[in-house]
Amino acid sequence: MRLNVNTCCKIFSILIVLCFSCKKSVHEPEEEPVICMEPSIIEIDLNDNKPHSTAVFLNYLPVDSSRIKWTSTNPEIAEVDENGRITAVDVGEAEIVATLVKEGIDFKCEVKVYSNCLYKFRITLKDKGESGFSIDRPGEFLSSKAMDRREKRKIAIDETDLPISPEYIKEIENTGGAIVVKSKWLNTVTVQYYNQSLKDKLQQLSFVEGVELVWQQENKELKCHQKSTENSRPTSFDDSNIAFDTTYYGASWNSIKLNNGQVLHELGYKGKGMDIAIIDAGFIDINTNPSLKNINIKGAKSFIYEDSNPYNTDSHGVWVTSCMATNKPGYYVGSAPEANYWLLRTENLSTEYPVEQDYWVAAAEYADSVGVDVINTSLYYFSSKLPPYVVEREHLDGKTELATRAANMAAAKGIFIACCAGNYPTTLSTPGDSPNVLTVGSVTDSGLISEFTASGITVDGRMIPDVVALGGYAGVIDVDGQVSFRSGTSYACPTLCGLSACLWQAFPELSNHELLDIIRQSADRYNHPELPYACGIPDMAKAFKLAQSR
Repeated sequence: MRLNVNTCCKIFSILIVLCFSCKKSVHEPEEEPVICMEPSIIEIDLNDNKPHSTAVFLNYLPVDSSRIKWTSTNPEIAEVDENGRITAVDVGEAEIVATLVKEGIDFKCEVKVYSNCLYKFRITLKDKGESGFSIDRPGEFLSSKAMDRREKRKIAIDETDLPISPEYIKEIENTGGAIVVKSKWLNTVTVQYYNQSLKDKLQQLSFVEGVELVWQQENKELKCHQKSTENSRPTSFDDSNIAFDTTYYGASWNSIKLNNGQVLHELGYKGKGMDIAIIDAGFIDINTNPSLKNINIKGAKSFIYEDSNPYNTDSHGVWVTSCMATNKPGYYVGSAPEANYWLLRTENLSTEYPVEQDYWVAAAEYADSVGVDVINTSLYYFSSKLPPYVVEREHLDGKTELATRAANMAAAKGIFIACCAGNYPTTLSTPGDSPNVLTVGSVTDSGLISEFTASGITVDGRMIPDVVALGGYAGVIDVDGQVSFRSGTSYACPTLCGLSACLWQAFPELSNHELLDIIRQSADRYNHPELPYACGIPDMAKAFKLAQSR
């Protein structure tokens, strides 16, 4: 076959086009390499202690870490090692930067550290350090009321009254925690953290003796709910079912007459001038309660870290307060209707953890600081949601548990303390195991022991409770101002506490320890005590005569 010139030119042109379509021009740039960092965003749970990895990829193959310099823009939130492994340090945000050293190219990974948990630790200090205060200048750290009580009771101001060193507090805060409460009496500081591992960091501080977990919470949205520490049987007020002395006491008559408390009131001793602190669960709307509007509230405070309002939840404190403070003749009159009251909330209603003892201690110290004469606490502690935290029997020796030690210290400062025995028949608790506290059990209006009242023998051989009062179907004022009837040692305790305050008003020269002894001696089984009554039912007429004979 012969090709003419035109045909040959066409074939040559096609070959040239094909050749250039298969080969890049020497002037065309090289393709950019595919480089990326994966993952580019990481979310880490602070309490997940394992490291999290990220990597740089070149053309879909991982780049050796020896070619990369790893840095964190915020190492206080997230750290990274030479191999690109990321460890969470604290809640917050940081960027992990991977730099290809040879190429000078940076890649970034956004790190978000979160925590679903919060933790509170009780730090016990070796000492209090230098506070800058001196017991020779007590006016700089004690209120005038607190100093007056010490002078009146002939109690010396000592080192336990001095505050904890502010430098110690600052060092603790520098570890990243928030101060919850602190105790100058017991040398403790309670701190909240997001990170449980910081316990080790605290332990390394030179002035720290020990650290223990006392609270944890998986959900930071704390939900309040009603919680009572007694067996309750509320009813509406119906004076056709209960025999009252309606001329004065109304629904409180059964409680008052069982202890012959009307004798003190008839003599004019109703608690006037006495300051009583009520350490309890909460006082919902007590300041607007129609039956309690004329009680003498000097102040109210919540020690719950998450909730500073003492008035927004729980009716238990209302019921307890009403047993003492109500002053509504013909309807309800409490055991100390003319006393002054400090309402102190220490119960976290959404949980049950050892930190509530820390709150109790803080409240007792606050009560001392404002100069109260008497503390009523219808609370008790013996177990917790933190396993294996249970108050061991060997700890119920009157000197070991945190709340017990604080009660002993408050008594040493001249404060009279009444505590309910609790509502679990064979279970003793703190702070009621203190020998310096009047621990009160429950009986019915006929003097028979209530089936729920706690009783037993402490490790050092003392009977608990000390005495008993009406806690079985006792009248109280409810949150709506109406009368209801409830059962629990919680209501036996304030009745006797208020009457004790009235007796002390009559005989102010008595020490708190002498007052405690007189109340016990006035009880009907004092000479032959036996469980579950122990010393039995105190008689205020007899107590008055015993005080006169001192």
